[in-house]
Amino acid sequence: MKVGIFGGTFNPPHKTHIAIAKLAQKQLELDKLIVVPCGIPPHKPCDVDADTRLTLTKLAFGDFAEVSTCEMEKQGKSYTVETLRLFAQMYPQAQLYLIIGGDSFRDFDTWYCPREIASLATLAVADRNHKTFVTTARKNAHLFGASTEFLDIAPDDVSSTEIRLRYQFGLDNGEFVSKAVDDYILQYGLYGEYREMAQKVRSYLTPQRFSHTFYVVKRGLELATEEEKHKVFVACLLHDCAKYIAPQRYADYGFDAPSDMPQPVIHSFLGALVAKKDFGVEDKDILDAIAYHTTGKPNMTRLQKIVYVADKTEQSRKYPLSHLTQGSLDRQFENCLLEANEVAAKRHGEKIYPLSLQTLDFYFPKKQKEGTIEQKSTNTEITMNETVQTICKALSEKSATDIKIIEVKGVSDIADYFVVCSGRSAPQVKAIAEHLEETMEKQDKFALHKEGMREGRWIALDYGDVIVHIFHKDTRDVYALDTLWNHGGNVSDYKD
Repeated sequence: MKVGIFGGTFNPPHKTHIAIAKLAQKQLELDKLIVVPCGIPPHKPCDVDADTRLTLTKLAFGDFAEVSTCEMEKQGKSYTVETLRLFAQMYPQAQLYLIIGGDSFRDFDTWYCPREIASLATLAVADRNHKTFVTTARKNAHLFGASTEFLDIAPDDVSSTEIRLRYQFGLDNGEFVSKAVDDYILQYGLYGEYREMAQKVRSYLTPQRFSHTFYVVKRGLELATEEEKHKVFVACLLHDCAKYIAPQRYADYGFDAPSDMPQPVIHSFLGALVAKKDFGVEDKDILDAIAYHTTGKPNMTRLQKIVYVADKTEQSRKYPLSHLTQGSLDRQFENCLLEANEVAAKRHGEKIYPLSLQTLDFYFPKKQKEGTIEQKSTNTEITMNETVQTICKALSEKSATDIKIIEVKGVSDIADYFVVCSGRSAPQVKAIAEHLEETMEKQDKFALHKEGMREGRWIALDYGDVIVHIFHKDTRDVYALDTLWNHGGNVSDYKD
């Protein structure tokens, strides 16, 4: 007998959950599928009660699977190993399959009692990108004796977290959840704490800017602790609320824009006043986070940094983000601060706003020089590790030009090295990236993350200690990473 166990918060359950469950039934030839909504999950809190999630789970799965309340009936946190012990006792002759997603599989070694879990059940991993998990599967087999099968299904296009946020923003979710689940959520007003404010701010913005705001809130919540989430939500939601306020209305908010203040800065400071007057926000922390989300300021608070980083790194931005979104919040903030001011100066020829210069001087006192980041010689040779050598050789084989190795060990916690190169055209940039991937895969090395393949203007491939940036030559001139990360003596030309 084959029994599949599919657990989760299901907050709410969505169509990909349903597709995974049905595929597991078919591909694993299950005799029984048991869906187990968590009681109090050990990894994350829930914002609706257990009974509501149970109802939603039954609406999503009840017509083709058994829904178990075993974890909800427990006192305290629920752990997967305890659930598997229960079903192993209930079905002693059965082969158990634990159905999980790719992210959970990647973090399996952090779970409670992973060795015992592996002894009780085969891991059935729902992710089509099997190649990216080859190393993880080998590691889990070696460390815990885990057996793994892969379910051939595409990764989620949308997560439960994003669906909850879509409900907060009053967006349609018919594409993502079943009609029964959607009707229930709307009938009882679930996930709607900020819906009224979101709908009001929507009237202040263009559709494109409202979409940007949605993703800024999403990114901000990813950076926030549970205790910070309310302030982060409101500050991110309102950060651009003054973007389209006409100058003749500034006086309505008691705002007198200095003649030398550029529009991107105006909307930030005006935004704090609009948030207070039109949206009733009195919290100074939130208002300051809105006011300084463009310029930054010396000695920024954690909330201010979250809003600043979220605005610069939300997923709909048109530039690759991997080099900005790794490491601690402080590291991400510093990376964004450097790049935002460097790009503003290089792309637009703008004089950096004085408050931004003060911010740069506070966080990078040795880098600031007359409004730009200090530029130094790039002729120094640096020592390359084996991975860097392999990467550079593969880039050279596809005629990549101006290959530079930037050693950032001890300077950045993103990686030890950046490798930067150029291609003449978007097709060549893509060809270089594809050749590099093929070369690395032959050595069982797979990119942990990649961005920009569709456009071919800037492709970033993350190989852990080494991040590769392949630029169209025009795009490289704009972002100038080899200048941005030049700290003197840490940049070298690759010589084949």
